[in-house]
Amino acid sequence: MYTYILNWVANRFLKENQLNRLGVEDPYYENVPISTNEKTGKTKYKKVKREVPKGLSQNDLNVLQTVRTKAYRYDMWFSLLGFKLGWANVIGVVPIFGAIVANYWSLSIYWHARSLDDGLPLDITLLFFFNIAIDFCLSFIPIIGQLIEIGYKANSRNFLLLEKHLERVGEKNLGLISESEVRPGFINDKVQPFVDDTIKPGAVKASESLKHLVQNSLGSSGTSSPNSQNTAEPTIQGSEATATATMDSFTEDDAKSVRSLVANKRRTSDQ
Repeated sequence: MYTYILNWVANRFLKENQLNRLGVEDPYYENVPISTNEKTGKTKYKKVKREVPKGLSQNDLNVLQTVRTKAYRYDMWFSLLGFKLGWANVIGVVPIFGAIVANYWSLSIYWHARSLDDGLPLDITLLFFFNIAIDFCLSFIPIIGQLIEIGYKANSRNFLLLEKHLERVGEKNLGLISESEVRPGFINDKVQPFVDDTIKPGAVKASESLKHLVQNSLGSSGTSSPNSQNTAEPTIQGSEATATATMDSFTEDDAKSVRSLVANKRRTSDQ
């Protein structure tokens, strides 16, 4: 029974078929049909190096090449019994820790893909996270999940999504298609403008309001102590002025007393 399950998983997910064809494509090579046998209907393919999309900026080319290198390293770095394995499959053997590290690598590919000149469209972003989420869930299924991961290859799928998108971007830069034809669809035509025009400005405005509120509260608490100091200073100055005036009044009275005593002595001496 156990052998039957392994054979079914291997034939269903590890071999190339319509379900996983996109996931097992090599980031560096592709199979190009060269001939078809009329009797059997089978098509022969030739493995050729994958061409870089034309019409891209240098930044977009750098992003594509970096994502290609990482996807190949994480999904297809080794060959074992005819199957391609990567470092994500190797470290995935370690329970929990391996799943966390492997998905961190997948997220690093996404964050790097976001640095395109025009950014990453919303529909491709959702597909990126969909593939990463599936890979993350499979990593917690012992043995069977790891075997399915080998065939699913989430990082290679995301690279191919990025490559196909950049092919359209290159055609747009060459003037072959219009801007609206780069990523047609409901998500990019309706949802993404709503996110860019409504949600993002609203989030920025809310953060600015919160920032001003915090600054005002901090400013009001900081100015309370100087005011109390300013209030105390006039009191002290007023006390000094009062003391000075009192000393002046005592000095004048003393002078009058001395003058009166001197005048009395003179009168006595004259008599």
